[in-house]
Amino acid sequence: MAAFGFISAPLKSTNEVDLVKPLTTYIDSVYNTSEDNRSDITEAVQELNKLRSKACCQPLDKHQSALDVLTRYYDQLVAIESKIIISATQNPVIFKWKDAFDKGSLFSSRASLSLSDGSFERAAVLFNIGSLMSQIAAAQQFHTDDEIKISAKLFQQSAGVFARLRDVVLGMVQQEPTPDLMPDTLAALSALMVAQAQEAIYIKGHKDKMKAVSMVKISAQVAEFYADAQKMMTKDVVRGLWDKEWSSIVNGKTIAYQALAQFHQSEVNGESRQIGEQLSRLAESLKLFETAQKYLPKDITGIWDIYPTVSKAHTAAKKDNDFIYHERVADFRSLPALQKAVLAKPTPVPNPITPNFRDMFSSLVPVQVHNAMQSYDARKAELVNMETVRMREATQLMNGVLASLNLPAALDDVTSTETLPESIKMKSAKLKQNGGSAEIMRLFNELPTLYQRNEDILTETSRILNEEKESDDNMRKQLGTKWSRMSSDQLTGPLVTEIGKYRGILHTASNADKMVREKFEAHRQGIELLSKNETELRSSIPGQTAHATGETDTVRRLRQLMTEWSEVTTDRELLEKELKNTNCDIANDFLKALAENQLINEEHISKEKIAQLFGDLKRRVQVSLDKQETLINEIQSSNNKFTGEKTGSSTGAERERILKMLAQASDAYAELKANLEEGTKFYNDLTPILVRLQQKVSDFAFARQTEKEDLMRQLQLSIVSAQTAKAVVDGVNNLVSSYFTSGTSTAPSPANAPPRPPPPRPAAPSVESPIPPPRTQQSMQATPGAPQQQATYNPYQQQPQMQQFQQHPGYYQQQVPYGQPQPQMMFQPQYQPTFAAPYPTFPGAFPSYQQQQWPQQQQQGGFPPNPQFGQQNQQGGTNPFQ
Repeated sequence: MAAFGFISAPLKSTNEVDLVKPLTTYIDSVYNTSEDNRSDITEAVQELNKLRSKACCQPLDKHQSALDVLTRYYDQLVAIESKIIISATQNPVIFKWKDAFDKGSLFSSRASLSLSDGSFERAAVLFNIGSLMSQIAAAQQFHTDDEIKISAKLFQQSAGVFARLRDVVLGMVQQEPTPDLMPDTLAALSALMVAQAQEAIYIKGHKDKMKAVSMVKISAQVAEFYADAQKMMTKDVVRGLWDKEWSSIVNGKTIAYQALAQFHQSEVNGESRQIGEQLSRLAESLKLFETAQKYLPKDITGIWDIYPTVSKAHTAAKKDNDFIYHERVADFRSLPALQKAVLAKPTPVPNPITPNFRDMFSSLVPVQVHNAMQSYDARKAELVNMETVRMREATQLMNGVLASLNLPAALDDVTSTETLPESIKMKSAKLKQNGGSAEIMRLFNELPTLYQRNEDILTETSRILNEEKESDDNMRKQLGTKWSRMSSDQLTGPLVTEIGKYRGILHTASNADKMVREKFEAHRQGIELLSKNETELRSSIPGQTAHATGETDTVRRLRQLMTEWSEVTTDRELLEKELKNTNCDIANDFLKALAENQLINEEHISKEKIAQLFGDLKRRVQVSLDKQETLINEIQSSNNKFTGEKTGSSTGAERERILKMLAQASDAYAELKANLEEGTKFYNDLTPILVRLQQKVSDFAFARQTEKEDLMRQLQLSIVSAQTAKAVVDGVNNLVSSYFTSGTSTAPSPANAPPRPPPPRPAAPSVESPIPPPRTQQSMQATPGAPQQQATYNPYQQQPQMQQFQQHPGYYQQQVPYGQPQPQMMFQPQYQPTFAAPYPTFPGAFPSYQQQQWPQQQQQGGFPPNPQFGQQNQQGGTNPFQ
């Protein structure tokens, strides 16, 4: 302990956690990162995992470098809070933290809490930051001004950390936290750190020999801060957490700094020749110092070094007054209260805490921004698809009209007697170039395999979830209320919904596959004909004779209209590409909105940006559709004239039907191939998404299995501990019962009993003596029977020791009857039996046995005593239960 007895908060402890796998899986499933960013993010995740191990699992020196590691890890957790969600439902990572103050016991381990929540991890790390700040501050030697300034600064920062945590911890930890994270505990720690910061400032003032009037204000405020901390530390909900030494030091410093404040005020009185008040305050200061000696350890020399100065000042002032001034010593109760000066305050926690902090995941945007970007992409894709569908449907309508009119094949028959029209020949060549009917059949044959692969992944994912739920339900049925973790239904809702969503998508895709198959069957004959070589195709088309009309104005007009329609289709292909390739970086707009308003009006921003980007393209699409309407009207009008000009043909309607069928098959082939390629791409793109979902579910199931094993282990330990404790207590109770029954049931009152003569040494027994108790039972011997007490005596009244055991209701929920053994009395150094003698059946059976006297219980009234009136603490005998 340092010369000034500063108190530092202990650190919470945890175990190693693998962050690499769950964080990498989450990032891959949520963010569409490029290859370059993916390598950087993978490296960042590994670095974060190492940083946690160094900050939370390895011993930390009481040095600024260790604090920098801890604050850097905390700042990184805050930075990824909105980017990488860690929760029981989305990205489960189990963090287990042990209570900082609980040291465990013989029958139970340290209290701990395990949660799959990133906010719980931040709360625990922030607590350790405050604790380490207090440890570094308390470890200073206070030899130099820099050391004193560092201590005062860190104590104030520690107070700010605990105050911040006090205000937000219940929102960060969704379950009831361990006692060290309860708001009352954190408030007490914050008050204690403020008091110690003010004390460090007092030490600096004393070292610099500040004026007495300033030292009065500083020391009086130190005493008030310690008094506030003492009030918070003695609340029923937290008083069992602290070490005994803590309470003694806080109480002692409260009184000691009241004594110092009175001493410094006496110096002010001496300077102003107020001898009567000076003597009164010096006398009060001495009384307070004497009271403080009962609480403060002797090694706190920084305070005790001032005591001789106070004593000498009192002696000198009294001598001067007796020989020179002859003033009446003022009544201390009539003196005015001392002024105070608050120089220490909790320092607000900055964000970030680490200077020049750099986010390792700067390439990732917050999830809120990412979701807004996804919504924007969905709106943009919807517009692109809508405009594309409008153009494609219009194109299909036009192709259908032209096919019904047998255009442009009918125009070839006007000037040529060739059986195979040139337009059909070109359509066939283009179709065969794209793979023909064989390519269509290959794509059709791949679809069922791709569909089944995705269906199998979903089925396996559902199986994992169902098995986890069945396991949890079985444990809940077996253990009932002891199985206290959240049920699977409460956690798996989003996962089940996501699985259902993808099942619906697969069902829709399957129906689309059937529609494409039906369309192919409708045009299968024409596609197969166009896939044949030119000779076979020509032979399948009926021949025709030349028309008498020849090249007329109507034919030329129809050819011109066909050329214009070809230009329209070419322009539409370019428009489709422009629609699909139009992009912008809207992330900056969303980030700006989030920074300004803490929320994102995604709909307004997205619609405004889409209108800006796609306004001109939408206008061009509408112009193309309007032009098509004009072309259809002109083509139908010109075709009517053309039909009237044609002469009779020997081929009849069969040739026209075949040509129409081939034209329609050519158009259908392009649509079918595009649909099948889109379907193949859809299934291939869906597979990694479902694999990531399966991995997420597997990680969830693994985390739940780990949590299950940990909970079962705790339950087994609690059962074994309870059985062991019950066996020990029952054994001790039996020993006590047999002892009282055989030895003290008829014994006279110790107050009236005559002195007991030494017991005679028995002769050697004729039979073998009973086996003495094993040595392992020595620590569990019963407490000798207590003498009768007065009716008003309550051995449990206001015993601070019992508060520690009331914190553990599993052992002693009710006050133990008088005479029962207490946990702290299991070991009795004064009781050293001779194992050569039989087990005792009456008091005094052993020569070394001494009858224990039971002193009166110390009556503890107001604690600590009010130093203003010089009340002395009433000291009683030793409490046998302490």
